[in-house]
Amino acid sequence: MKNLHLAGTILFILSCLTSACGGKALSAEDQIATGVAATLSAAGTYAALNPLPTLTQTPEPTDIPTPSPIPTDTAIPTETPLPTETPIPTATPGPFIFYDDFTADTGNWEDCELCTWQNNALIMGPFPASNEEMHMNLCSGCGARTTYHMFVDGTFVDGQVDRFFGIVFGVSETTGYYLGISPWQFYIIAEYQVDGDWWEVREMEWSGAVNASYATNNFEIFVQPGSQAGMVDILLYLNSQPIYTFYNRPATESMVGLAINFHAVTVKYDNLIYEEILP
Repeated sequence: MKNLHLAGTILFILSCLTSACGGKALSAEDQIATGVAATLSAAGTYAALNPLPTLTQTPEPTDIPTPSPIPTDTAIPTETPLPTETPIPTATPGPFIFYDDFTADTGNWEDCELCTWQNNALIMGPFPASNEEMHMNLCSGCGARTTYHMFVDGTFVDGQVDRFFGIVFGVSETTGYYLGISPWQFYIIAEYQVDGDWWEVREMEWSGAVNASYATNNFEIFVQPGSQAGMVDILLYLNSQPIYTFYNRPATESMVGLAINFHAVTVKYDNLIYEEILP
């Protein structure tokens, strides 16, 4: 209907232009100008009555949200194992060691008939005259072992200066050895003979290794594994100087001790050290 109304309006305008709507006729130029103006006016009226639809702006696409990751199950913590107790290392048994400074009678010398403890020393003797060649005082505190080291100080106190005093070692039911000295600087070495129950002298000599008179002397022996199986070597020292060696003697458990040969003397002993030698 709007289009028909517009067409009628245009025809009316054109007829007016031709007849000047009952008035004076217009020139050709004026008719054209008037027609154009009327057309434009009619077109504007049409446009006002029929506006063009506005373009709807296409919305920008909305980002699709990234789906949240499904949470994974939290691992149940495993129990921390309790620490195991560190085993206490077993102590490795070491060599036996015995020391006596003779400050008192500790019960480690049981065989001495004439022994006293005076001024931090063991006083031994004098023994009465008899037919006995050896007065021994064995060290029960040292025990009996096969291989060992012994060290002790001995000092002449009183008596006949041609008598001997010293130590015994390797003492068992079948063996025994003796190292003695005299104030005249002689030393004697003897070995016990079980078949005749006597002491056989192996060596007796004067030696500058022996301190004379009332001077203190140090006795030291080593009973150690020998070159042959089941045998021991016995090394003798006086004041740190080698004196004599017994080679390849039967290895047997034996004891050590103090000794006076031919009685009639008084001797002081001190600073005994005894230690086992492990094979």
